[in-house]
Amino acid sequence: MDTDIYIEEKTGGRSMRIPWIPESITFDSNGTRFAKYEILKVGEVYIPSGAHIHSYAWKSLLPGEGRRDDILQRGEWQDPLWYQQIWSAWRDYGTPLHLLVTGTPINHDVYLEDYSVDYKGAFGDYEYSISFVDARQISVNTTQPAAQTSGTSANTENAAAAQEAQGQTTRSETESSQKTYTVTDSDTLWGIAQRFLGDGAQWDTIYNANREAIENAAKQHGRSSSDQGHWIYAGTKLTIRK
Repeated sequence: MDTDIYIEEKTGGRSMRIPWIPESITFDSNGTRFAKYEILKVGEVYIPSGAHIHSYAWKSLLPGEGRRDDILQRGEWQDPLWYQQIWSAWRDYGTPLHLLVTGTPINHDVYLEDYSVDYKGAFGDYEYSISFVDARQISVNTTQPAAQTSGTSANTENAAAAQEAQGQTTRSETESSQKTYTVTDSDTLWGIAQRFLGDGAQWDTIYNANREAIENAAKQHGRSSSDQGHWIYAGTKLTIRK
């Protein structure tokens, strides 16, 4: 399986395909985090307190204008400055992202930790290094106040049960329904899958169900193929099933 690197905003809709695949990608689990305590007459005690944040990093090249038709190019050429501007925004604003490296287990929600760029060569290339860290989800549990009376409690429970039953019926009807969606200029299959299926990694489910429409649209726009759904075009009607 060929390796490709895709990065997509979790909410904003922007996405990119890394144009040149690096020779290696570094994954660092960063070991186990320990809390350190000084205990009288015992000495130092280390207690595990969970895993450290995982990190992902690589070095590669953003090809300049002089290499726009190079055989190593992945997807359509973009000005290196385009990547740098987006990376700066993602880093500075702490934008939640999704990082997918096909052919590897890397398929995670992340933040862009940092990047650096060297401007080199007559081709207008940017040599860069970039790093990402896991975006951990934080769950906060709240405790509901106790009911004042048993009657009130029973009424509340009955109402909650009725609402739950109604909600289950509504969800069941929704989940079994089929949706038709028309692609817009800012869409990606990853973003559409995230919106309708709750998981961007299911983009291939939408692609496989709409392969003919997606490929026909790509050919109408002068491409030999959609590159497995990487290129989708506004106005294409997709059928989406859960």
